[in-house]
Amino acid sequence: MELDIPGILERCSEPGGAYLPLRRRGLDALVQREWQSRGHDPMETAKRLDDSSAHIFKNRKKIRAGLVDDVFVKRYNYRGLWTAFRRSFKLPRPMRVLAGAIRLKEYEIPTPEVFAAIRTVRWGLPHHDYLITARTSPMQFYCDKLAKEFALGDPYRQFVSGVVSLMVKMHGAGVEHGDLSLRNIFCRKSPAGVYSDWGVIDLDGCKVYTEDLPESRRRRELARVISSFLRCVREEAPDIKPDVTAIIFDFACKYQELSGCNLAGSNLDARVEYLAGRVRKDQTPSPKKKKSQES
Repeated sequence: MELDIPGILERCSEPGGAYLPLRRRGLDALVQREWQSRGHDPMETAKRLDDSSAHIFKNRKKIRAGLVDDVFVKRYNYRGLWTAFRRSFKLPRPMRVLAGAIRLKEYEIPTPEVFAAIRTVRWGLPHHDYLITARTSPMQFYCDKLAKEFALGDPYRQFVSGVVSLMVKMHGAGVEHGDLSLRNIFCRKSPAGVYSDWGVIDLDGCKVYTEDLPESRRRRELARVISSFLRCVREEAPDIKPDVTAIIFDFACKYQELSGCNLAGSNLDARVEYLAGRVRKDQTPSPKKKKSQES
């Protein structure tokens, strides 16, 4: 399968395109023309991620992310010469996110709009990459926080239908998300309890192809969604004991109904079982924390 990311980036930055290429010493960026025309400076906005006024969501060795005024800013840190050297041969993650967001927008799949994708260079090697996007609306809820609601009854049926519809549309657009867990899926909820406008965030690991996805890749993403749902229910509603077999059946049937692809079978079952039992690195306690818990 052929990746379409380079083609998307080239088309969006053509003369008169939606994004303006900024290339000067130590900087390589694509900036949305409309956003810049409103007086926004991408590098000034990016630098303010270190201000005390920034609302930080994530602050790790490799990533720092948060809100700067009304936009979301994410910085990818490349510490060490070897890491920077390796990243110099790879497409900057913000550029990957931009290409994915453009394709999703073409297919009317909700995802935060990208304002700028930036790479800064020091001594000829990548130093920091920055991604600047629109923030999600307060009316958009992340699905991991709604897992208890989705576990039973009509909300469960809406959840299966809405998420599978989102996946089928995304996969038909040639987009493989790469980390399709519930924390990266959002929706709107009406006062009447109707869930709609399903969308995705965090396209860091996405791949965009010139054609729709083969069944093997669709199955991997479906397994990730199902296993994430099972983990979230286990964490948010431990009193609820989901029927794993029935849940896999419901998701696979809905996917086949909407796409014609039959993903059910032992491969899907085994993948769900593996992913559902796996512990994420950020959930593994550090040696000090583990020691204090044992004492």
